[in-house]
Amino acid sequence: MILKTIFGNMLFRFTYNLIINISYTLLRSIAVFSHKLSLFTNGRKEVFKQIALKNVNKGEWVWFHVASLGEFEQARPLIKEFKKSFSTYSILLTFFSPSGYEVQKYYNLADCVCYLPWDTQRNVNRFLNFCNIKLVFFIKYEFWPNYFNGLSKRKIPVYSVSSIFRPEQIFFKWYGGAFRKILSKTNHFFVQNQNSKELLNSIGIDQVTIKGDTRVDRVYEMSKKKNKLEIIEDFTAGKHCFVAGSTWPEDHDILAHLFEKETLLKIVIAPHEIGQKSIENLEKRMGINYAKWSSYNSEKDRKKSILIIDNIGQLGKVYGYASFAYVGGGMKKKGLHNTLEPAAYGIPVLIGKYFENFQEAKLLVKLGGLKSIITKVEFENCFNDLVEDKSIRDSMGLINANFISESIGTSKFVINKIKKDL
Repeated sequence: MILKTIFGNMLFRFTYNLIINISYTLLRSIAVFSHKLSLFTNGRKEVFKQIALKNVNKGEWVWFHVASLGEFEQARPLIKEFKKSFSTYSILLTFFSPSGYEVQKYYNLADCVCYLPWDTQRNVNRFLNFCNIKLVFFIKYEFWPNYFNGLSKRKIPVYSVSSIFRPEQIFFKWYGGAFRKILSKTNHFFVQNQNSKELLNSIGIDQVTIKGDTRVDRVYEMSKKKNKLEIIEDFTAGKHCFVAGSTWPEDHDILAHLFEKETLLKIVIAPHEIGQKSIENLEKRMGINYAKWSSYNSEKDRKKSILIIDNIGQLGKVYGYASFAYVGGGMKKKGLHNTLEPAAYGIPVLIGKYFENFQEAKLLVKLGGLKSIITKVEFENCFNDLVEDKSIRDSMGLINANFISESIGTSKFVINKIKKDL
């Protein structure tokens, strides 16, 4: 049995390393045809120059790794809380995806921001041998075999924060032994729900605490700031406002009736994709006059019914002007975007039909602060109810506000728990 396990682990390492090397070679080959892939591969060419320039080999560093922008929003309050308690440590922040790195590469609380070098044994050894890392936070779903092995060999503590586990993941399959070994190298898991804890316990991992989602700390903080947006204030002019955030074409199908006739309600649409073609496709759907953020002119645009936000970084503040909101992505499986942002403002939130993979959405649908929409007719009826009935808006909004206020504090809890390792 021992020999079988050893052979199985050797086979896994060989196969994994073969795939990881071949896949990156392929990615570099096809990057010439994709701007996003080009950022993904070219950005990684600069990593070792960046960490040398930032002297990540000197002093004491704590490493936070996230996949993309959504996971960064979970790391952000954790980083802030860490800096409060351990001001002498420097922060290394790495991203897997360009959609996170390109937006946050100048994040002011991090002393060095770069891409995560591809998970080859050579890259991992070079990275970990150079960087003077004392402790690591991996956010949510990030589990890289060679990095976890390298960190374990160097006895560097690793924490998984705001993680979620599901039965269909490979860790819990009969053939997932090598992947389970990766999890065993983690010092502690701060998971979002009871099911995740039970799944980890079922494979012999007991270093688990249930402690919610650190994003709640971030959205709560944002909702309490004075997030003044002059264009939105001019456009809404004190009228009720409906915000559709992070929308995709599938969401626009559901929202279609709003594009067809004028309304006293102000409508703000912030599509997830803001490339020229995506914005042009959205514009073609408009049957009434609309304005765009990038070309907004008060004299010409303030009386229009619809405003399209064609830039990045405003949505979290825009929700603060909404009487109720729709969060996009839920008409595609596993695509729902951040429902906590609007919920933090104490307003009703509508979403699409697919939300089961999102812990906070499941809870808020069950509580009644979120409502899942399946058809155009259902959306239109629900939309009209929320416009006409203040008591429904108030009731749903209060549920969301209470949920947020009762769920804050995860970041501080995590940092207090890890103090012994520093």
